[in-house]
Amino acid sequence: MDDKDIIDLYFLRNERAISETMNSYGGRLKRFAMRFLSDERDIEECLNDAYRAAWNTIPPQKPDDLFAYLAALCRNAALDVVKRNTAQKRSITLVELSQELSECIPDNGSLNDEPNELLSALLNEYLDKLSKKRRSVFVGRYWFGESISDIAKRTGLSESNVKTMLHRTREGLKKHILRKGNLYE
Repeated sequence: MDDKDIIDLYFLRNERAISETMNSYGGRLKRFAMRFLSDERDIEECLNDAYRAAWNTIPPQKPDDLFAYLAALCRNAALDVVKRNTAQKRSITLVELSQELSECIPDNGSLNDEPNELLSALLNEYLDKLSKKRRSVFVGRYWFGESISDIAKRTGLSESNVKTMLHRTREGLKKHILRKGNLYE
């Protein structure tokens, strides 16, 4: 069954939409959730939350790319699980990624809603200027939570080149943010 057929099932409010979604994308979504979560129960909870979110948002949403839409829902669900779990312990991956980005993006604790919107706009503006490969590496690392070695395998770059590219991209983002907008209160 293709994406259009699955989306049509959602619009018909046919519960088969969930089972078809699971059949088509369950494995990929599970591997995606495993980038953020290590506990099998947390991963299953995350997937269930993503499927529920899809059911609750399609309609009115009609995604052009169903997997990308589901991945965004899954990522949000995974981050919710990580937040809940960080009350007890820290997620090493999330801490590592946060430390890397803290070089160029201020901590959310120092921002109000307006600067968050500005930060989002500045980030998107900067990413639009990057080459396709550089953007793919940056988004892979900081949106999808890919490891350096996974990015290297996917792009054909060495791990050292990936690290250097990420460092230079973060530095460029920092300069862009400082040049274009004052995000601090």
